[in-house]
Amino acid sequence: MGIIMWKYIITALVALELVLLSSFWSPAAATINDTESYIWDYAYSGSSQFVCKQVIFHPIGEPVTAHESLTQPAILRSHIVDSSHCKSVSKPS
Repeated sequence: MGIIMWKYIITALVALELVLLSSFWSPAAATINDTESYIWDYAYSGSSQFVCKQVIFHPIGEPVTAHESLTQPAILRSHIVDSSHCKSVSKPS
């Protein structure tokens, strides 16, 4: 009888530990990876020269509802890269 009781106690403690640990982690707190893409864009404002740019989309916070649509606050970063990165993207004329 003692061994069976210990099995129940250990099982209960493991279940309690899992419940407590799961309260510290939620899908909303999971790591979100940055999305990056390559586009053809003007080198700078007022420029007529097209260059290849890497655009990085970094979501911040939780999505919010604005005007009946779901929007995601984000930080956008872009910088000029070698044109070989944009070989699969059609260049505007």
